[in-house]
Amino acid sequence: MNDLLNHTSDVVITQNLRQVFRAENKKMPDICALQDLNIQIRSGQLTALVGPDGAGKTTFLRLIAGLYQPTSGSLQVLGIDICQNPQAVQNRISYMPQRFGLYEDLTVQENLDLYADLHGVPLEIRKQRFARLLEITDLSKFTQRPAGNLSGGMKQKLGLACTLVRSPELLLLDEPSVGVDPLSRRDLWLIIEQLVKEENLSVIISTAYMDEAERCAEVYVMYDGKILQQGTPQYLSEQVRGLTWQVKPPE
Repeated sequence: MNDLLNHTSDVVITQNLRQVFRAENKKMPDICALQDLNIQIRSGQLTALVGPDGAGKTTFLRLIAGLYQPTSGSLQVLGIDICQNPQAVQNRISYMPQRFGLYEDLTVQENLDLYADLHGVPLEIRKQRFARLLEITDLSKFTQRPAGNLSGGMKQKLGLACTLVRSPELLLLDEPSVGVDPLSRRDLWLIIEQLVKEENLSVIISTAYMDEAERCAEVYVMYDGKILQQGTPQYLSEQVRGLTWQVKPPE
């Protein structure tokens, strides 16, 4: 087996990963969402996928989560071939999409209980785990409030807590700060950074905001299904220092 695929310090490894969506109408061209990605994402750090809408960020996260089968190439997550055993990957990760499925008629606590049941979290560890999640999300005072009565920022915090009830090894977050107020956005990032630092959690987050990417250890700049550049925020800043772009608005 290729030595690259045995690199145990990486949570995600891709080789020539390609994702093509076939057009339903034969007269329309197929859509190539990802084009031959070669990526190694290290464990225990916060990694950003940054780019505009349509760059391929969500498609890549869904591939990592085992929701799509790659068209070609290879993808290993936590040392597991996603094509061979997607369920084994899904048992060890958590994925929070842009529209997370909270049950708005249920209270905060009932949502946590439900997701703990779905993920088979043992009863004997739930109390401690719930206390930890409610503390870091600052939802301890709202356990009996229906999720539908929470603010947008608080709903995102609850969604994050629900994805973490199973104590995943890898957390995937798809633009979690979209649509929340600036204060809640700041709080979300503080929570994520705390989890990486204190629990050594590996987190891959997609964002369209460069100021969010600057908070990450490693950044992958995506556009049109390709990786344009990668490196630390400091490295990427140095690459564009002194450059000026002139952009003409559409007519």
